[in-house]
Amino acid sequence: MPSLYKVAIVGRVNVGKSTLFNRLISDPKAITSHVAGTTRDRNYATCSWKDMDFSLIDTGGLERQSDDEIDRQIIEQAQTAISEADLLLFVVDVRNGIMATDMELAKNFKRNKQPVLLVVNKTDNNKTRQYLAEFYKLNLGHPWPVSAINGVGTGDLLDEVVVQLKKIKNKKRLKETTTNEKAIRVAVVGKPNVGKSSIINAILGEQRVIVSSIAHTTRDAQDIEFMFEGQKIIFVDTAGIRRQSKKTADPFEKQSIDQSIDTIKKADIAILVTDVFSKLTWQDKHLIEHAENAGVGLIILANKWDLIPDKTTDTVKEFENYYKSFFPFLRWAPIIFSSATRKMRIKKILDSVLSIYQEKNKTITENALDKLLKNLVKRHKPSRGKGTKYPYIYSLKQLHTNPPVFAIKIDFKADLHDSYLRFIENNLRYKFGFEGTPIHIRVIKTQNLQDK
Repeated sequence: MPSLYKVAIVGRVNVGKSTLFNRLISDPKAITSHVAGTTRDRNYATCSWKDMDFSLIDTGGLERQSDDEIDRQIIEQAQTAISEADLLLFVVDVRNGIMATDMELAKNFKRNKQPVLLVVNKTDNNKTRQYLAEFYKLNLGHPWPVSAINGVGTGDLLDEVVVQLKKIKNKKRLKETTTNEKAIRVAVVGKPNVGKSSIINAILGEQRVIVSSIAHTTRDAQDIEFMFEGQKIIFVDTAGIRRQSKKTADPFEKQSIDQSIDTIKKADIAILVTDVFSKLTWQDKHLIEHAENAGVGLIILANKWDLIPDKTTDTVKEFENYYKSFFPFLRWAPIIFSSATRKMRIKKILDSVLSIYQEKNKTITENALDKLLKNLVKRHKPSRGKGTKYPYIYSLKQLHTNPPVFAIKIDFKADLHDSYLRFIENNLRYKFGFEGTPIHIRVIKTQNLQDK
């Protein structure tokens, strides 16, 4: 299937690029604020208008705020978006008029002969419309007045975007045809500074997201498509999550963390990135709890493994035992010792993603489950929970996949002990696999003796 057109939203800081991005895709995907430099990485989403789908790219401001490394990378990310875009939406602020940076950017776009639509944002009323004529001085043609905050003028702007994209030769691209291709969503999560963005960049083989030693560099959750062995995988880079007492005055941290938690719940698989030099904490358990409750598959990644000196086979066992003792009920989750900087075991991560997704969607036949149940009851009589009556298990059946959900039916007067449910789960895993995926077992009480 041919790729979509790409339309990049560009401009200096604080002109409303992210607000326009959210408005055009009808989804508050990008974090917005009045603070300059809120957007850092380039953010992609599909925008649909009339008979066309195209990829819309939100970017950081093309204006240096300081000499630090993050500012430099923000501009590099924006310039990458500009170079790959078929059309630019150059956003300016009607209330500020033409700034020196606006004039400089307009000259660069003209010099490079890039298709550009000049978007004059914050044009909310007739009073602000009277200032539109000034923007003809940028020599970029007709200025398109919009108000990203309330949507005024965005329909006309999208009409013109479609007109301009259709003029581009040798490119597709109207509505995407519906396919049966199911993308695997993988959330990359962890505490700040454990190497989440570095792992994403190592997988992609490019500097796709900004990396810095400064905590909480990543703000927006980034959806990044990747093809591996014919399977589309969407990696979602998330903001680092730390415990409440460690949170700073960063105005974006709460929004970023809420977005990260939501990303975990919507994922098929979560990769928990940890730093082998740092002790595991309650926050790691908290993240895993979110994933397990949502039925999300799990990979535990021990990053920066290349920095451990004098490694032996015993070193690996020591670390594995430490991780397993810290997460005693997660022995089903694979632990991968990796290095983002050295690109160690990157393929193993990708292989595990495909394997776990298959395990999440595995179906076990009723005949196989009947045989397993008879064997389990023969080996270990069901233990009772509350009450005095020992439970009788009528049946064990699979209800759902992704994640696997099983149901056991017992007599309505009995109660089954939690330890026996763990016994059943452990034997399901021993017999059928299910590596990397949580298993949910429901207990259904019945009075109907025919209901087996």
